[in-house]
Amino acid sequence: MALSEVSETTKKELLDIVQKNFPLYTRPFLKIGEKLSLEEEKVIEILKEFQKKKILRQISAIFNPLFFGHKSALFAFKVSPEKLDKAVSIINKHPGISHNYLRNHSYNLWFILVTLPEVDLLEEANRLAELCEVDDFLYLPALRIFRISTVFEDKIANFDKDEIIDAEAEKLKSDEVISEKDKTLVKMLQEPLPLIKKPFKKITESLNIKEEELFFWIRKMKEKGALRRFGALLKHNKLGFNINIMVAWEVEKEKMEYIIEDLSKNLFITHCYERKTYPNWRYNLYTMCHFKEKEGKEKISLLAKKYGIENFVMLETIKELKKVRLKLFYDLKKDVT
Repeated sequence: MALSEVSETTKKELLDIVQKNFPLYTRPFLKIGEKLSLEEEKVIEILKEFQKKKILRQISAIFNPLFFGHKSALFAFKVSPEKLDKAVSIINKHPGISHNYLRNHSYNLWFILVTLPEVDLLEEANRLAELCEVDDFLYLPALRIFRISTVFEDKIANFDKDEIIDAEAEKLKSDEVISEKDKTLVKMLQEPLPLIKKPFKKITESLNIKEEELFFWIRKMKEKGALRRFGALLKHNKLGFNINIMVAWEVEKEKMEYIIEDLSKNLFITHCYERKTYPNWRYNLYTMCHFKEKEGKEKISLLAKKYGIENFVMLETIKELKKVRLKLFYDLKKDVT
């Protein structure tokens, strides 16, 4: 079967499987092929095509940094135009920052900083702020996390209510000591899985373990909350979602639960967090919205009207400055600042 003969429906089903239900088997692409009535080689060929077109970023483990003792928070730096290039360079070199965005606000640089277990989060943020010579910055840790997954199909996939995650579950940390073997497995599994027939073989051979032992460890990490999922990461703008807006809302506490439940019905919202507030920054609810069309802002305004929210701000992405997979237990020496 030629690649051109594979239907778009089958390709979308393949993307759905590798995102949500990637099989933990010696030959995972064979298992996927059996579900789709495709040869193993054809599954790999299609995925390589997606990778070449930069639709597929990678297939790997997505771990919960907090479980392994890492600390994280959203930060917004207010940087003057003449110092912006220098600040971007400094922030982008930091191995604990995987996402950095230029947004249309006086607080113009927005990024998530993740620090190693032995590093103080705010001290590291202050160090970066001094190096970047910022005018001011916001420290916006998550108080509650309601949605953290992004799964794309022909449109952004719907989410079941049981996928709403309480912050306490996200902050779960094992009482067990994180062993050196655990750290090694985390480091290896967060790397892109090779698109070959036996992609796990190199890992198991290097550690002198059986594949079933590896799969058991992955399943155990999932049960404990250490692993969010094992699967594909896609680049949403390659699927047509070119308009990305973070909306910060000031929501009355008594209306929070109702609004969050109702917001979850909107497919264009992929992330939802309650965050820390300040007297000069009263926004307490944050949603990440992805749109294909320019009418996205109108949809946000209609939601504000529906909920009676008067104070909100649309923080549109002007430029994606950095977007890579965060690697836990990174080498801080790589931060050349």
